[in-house]
Amino acid sequence: MKYFWALLLISITILLFNSCGTKLDPYSNDFSGSEYFPLEIGNTWIYEIDSIVYDNKGTKIDTIKHIVKEFISETFEDNSGNTNYLIERYNKSATGWDISNVWAAYKNNKQAVRKEDNLIFIKMVFPVKKDVDWDGNAYFDSENTIISIAGEPIKMYEYWNYKYISTGTTEDIGANQYNDVATVEQVNYENSIEKRYSIEKYAKGTGLIYKNTVILNTQKIDQPNTPWEDKAEEGFILTQKLISFSKN
Repeated sequence: MKYFWALLLISITILLFNSCGTKLDPYSNDFSGSEYFPLEIGNTWIYEIDSIVYDNKGTKIDTIKHIVKEFISETFEDNSGNTNYLIERYNKSATGWDISNVWAAYKNNKQAVRKEDNLIFIKMVFPVKKDVDWDGNAYFDSENTIISIAGEPIKMYEYWNYKYISTGTTEDIGANQYNDVATVEQVNYENSIEKRYSIEKYAKGTGLIYKNTVILNTQKIDQPNTPWEDKAEEGFILTQKLISFSKN
């Protein structure tokens, strides 16, 4: 688990982890949209990840850039009969690619699931349609899961509720243009002391092409008009962009 957040200089400790079922429509026969979440052995994604980490009440700000490769190496069947695809994750170094950790993902007619270390996320549900929403963190207690960001405990997943806010759009990500993109808003909430925002964009036939996550806390309640980037005291901002995608 430590390797993913090591990309952000974040050491994460999962303090509470529960499991529960998803809330999906059992009567729907429309399973369209699984092309947004391609899973095949040999699929390879390379991402550029930029992050800003706030520490020491905002007096220390670290900016980090990483190149990460995800590669589907093999499959296995879990206890529920789902075919899981192992995702090997590598960090680019001066000498090549250094493996950091191994995640997994699967999809069925109803949903696409990704297992990132000790947490399981329902990344997409089918059909992919604008305004459809779901509990993407249904497999753990998102309100009480605490992580440590630069040594500070934060309830990162408070207020999360996933929703398709657009589908079928054209997006320019880096030097590439993608047609038929679906955007998932995972959270969009803020009050005087915390901001939670996260979106992911998926291109049909390619998968995840963009991610932006903002998890910030502050006690500067006397500065309501100050931008969060200037008043944040703890948390992080992450932007992830797809550089290339290839199939075996």
